[in-house]
Amino acid sequence: MYEMRAGPSTTGSSGQVWHVMAKHDARATLCGRKLASHGPRPSDQDDDPTARYCSPCMTAFREILDINSAPAHEHRPA
Repeated sequence: MYEMRAGPSTTGSSGQVWHVMAKHDARATLCGRKLASHGPRPSDQDDDPTARYCSPCMTAFREILDINSAPAHEHRPA
């Protein structure tokens, strides 16, 4: 399971967003940021709910899920 932690936006906008934490480093995000162990909660007041998530983290997380859900090998008829 992956942990989500609040941190500064990576898209140039101000405010806090949810980042996906890397499993290999307790402070590293999937987008490459280093975050404190605890951060402020992103604002629930945002008009666009997707703006509260780090887009690069979510892209990296989707790639991880795609890799982990792909079959180890494909069986093809000879």
